[in-house]
Amino acid sequence: MQTSVTRAELLALSEDMRRQLSLALAPDHEIVPFLKRTKVSTLKKLSLTRRESLQRLDELASWLHVYDRDDEAQAVGRALLVFPFQGDYTQYGPVEGVLALTAWLAEHSDAELADTCRAHIVGAYGRREDWSDRTRSAMANRLGGWQVEWQERNRATHDLNYTLAQLGELAFLAIWSGSSTWPMARIRQEFADKTAHLRRLKKI
Repeated sequence: MQTSVTRAELLALSEDMRRQLSLALAPDHEIVPFLKRTKVSTLKKLSLTRRESLQRLDELASWLHVYDRDDEAQAVGRALLVFPFQGDYTQYGPVEGVLALTAWLAEHSDAELADTCRAHIVGAYGRREDWSDRTRSAMANRLGGWQVEWQERNRATHDLNYTLAQLGELAFLAIWSGSSTWPMARIRQEFADKTAHLRRLKKI
């Protein structure tokens, strides 16, 4: 569902979110140097008005999962539920990545959070039965794995960024229960493989 908010309202939400995540992520007490740097820089530059800032949140949530900090990754998703979808899917991209990942991680530990994250994404895209022909065509390509396969084709063997982005995209496919070419079993296996690959690259 599309909403309308002012820039001032978004900035106020950003400040509230920064305070919430500062408590949940405790960057001052982080013992892993990479995570400490990532948390500090992400929170310092947090703004719901800038896509770059939202992208940092997306990357932070994914790295928290890779470092087996799923509770903290879910905290990012929980905080980002306040983001108001305003019709800009480019701006929403990192948000949906965080929320899809959160829904994936919370599936068996916090069903209410998982359902709320899914509802946020479905609210932005609409229910399948309500899709226009244009939306249905675009989503058929995406749910058919076009984006995650493009990421796979274009990533180098030791690449971190494309592989990290695949986690959110795989979780997004799972929001819609996958497709005939990307059924849930394949999504689960690929998600596990990519997580393991990233952990090897980071020597975790």
